[in-house]
Amino acid sequence: MKSFAVSVAAALALGVLVAPAASAGCDPVYDPGSPCPGKFVLKVDLPGGETMVDGKFVEHSVALFLPSYVKDTADDGLDARLWVLYGKYNGVLYKEPIATASGLGAKTDVEWTGPADVAVNWFQVRVCLGPGEDRCSRWVG
Repeated sequence: MKSFAVSVAAALALGVLVAPAASAGCDPVYDPGSPCPGKFVLKVDLPGGETMVDGKFVEHSVALFLPSYVKDTADDGLDARLWVLYGKYNGVLYKEPIATASGLGAKTDVEWTGPADVAVNWFQVRVCLGPGEDRCSRWVG
């Protein structure tokens, strides 16, 4: 019985010593400048359009991957557009449409990487209908 207790104590001690080293420094929450990715999924919709983005932050960059998409959900003659808003805290804002789906049920897959020369500390998305920003969902991010 004594050898069993010693074995259990040794296993617990080894687990305490080894487990933290396996994930040392990586936090699933985005930490600007960290080499560990901070992953996110954002979904936004409004009558006539929807979008879902699956992305991650790494260091000072942001990227969107499949199954990200924008979808036109109404036969109203208006395209559904995926807009992104990103920037640095207390810095310059960047806003742009990055994908369009046109026609009832049309869906456009999205893969996108933020510009290499822009340090990104935060990121948001929304879906808009038609040209411009008159008919848009709220920003989510």
